[in-house]
Amino acid sequence: MTKPPASAAPFMRRPRPWYKRATAAFHAPQGGIPVARVISRQVDCGPLTLSFLEPSSAFGEGSPDPDHVGLGDDAFIGTNLSDWRTHHQTIQLGISNWVYRLPRWHSSRIFPVPHPPYAVITAYWQLERVKHGIRLKPNDANALEEYLQHDYVAYLESEGGPNWKVREDAYNGKTITGDPLPQYQIDDILRCHLRSPPQSYEVLTCNGLHWLRYLWDPMQGMPTALNYTTALLPDVLLTASFYIVRMNSEPWEDWWNLFLEDCETLVKTIACQRKALPGAD
Repeated sequence: MTKPPASAAPFMRRPRPWYKRATAAFHAPQGGIPVARVISRQVDCGPLTLSFLEPSSAFGEGSPDPDHVGLGDDAFIGTNLSDWRTHHQTIQLGISNWVYRLPRWHSSRIFPVPHPPYAVITAYWQLERVKHGIRLKPNDANALEEYLQHDYVAYLESEGGPNWKVREDAYNGKTITGDPLPQYQIDDILRCHLRSPPQSYEVLTCNGLHWLRYLWDPMQGMPTALNYTTALLPDVLLTASFYIVRMNSEPWEDWWNLFLEDCETLVKTIACQRKALPGAD
């Protein structure tokens, strides 16, 4: 008999020391995940059931989130957000967004000018088809890391990829006289425009799932997305991706720690229940 999936844990931020709570109006960012508007989701994915918490979107209306998805080849579609997930075929399970804003009594508020938020975060929960017929073990973090490393390098460096295009444009560039660009200009172009794959992968294990956390920071210093990926089945990944749009020039440190905490707390609510095989006791 199939058991129902364990319910997702409630969304709770870590408690703050009293002195941080007392000075929160001066230093703590506003906004973030709306704790009072977090929805408990459960999605039937054929051989398994996923449960997780999804915050209500702060703005915008999207397509209804699915309660049931199949895992056949025709269920996975291409994504337009290939810049951070390397052209994986995906099934989108949920999407949400939220905002981090300046503290209530931030020093810059004394100036009579508009104050954009620190950043807008868009979160995606999606299944992804493993490429090239590769089979992964759900509990093998080393094999998953090797797969992701190779996939990002192939995405960046293969013919037609972002770095391939940068090099082609740089070496085919012409000066006003029609001559090729001098080497020092080519070097400057490559230095400024070549993208880098994720530099490190951190292991996070919770609810029986083995996650890899990695930052997509292709321009080294301007992070685009924080990703968490786990192998659910030999040919299916689950990725929770938190896409970052930075809105002002305030230091990253002012909101980054709260962002990391919120993302990790959401990922820790994800649970997977594998269904019993037909005829099993």
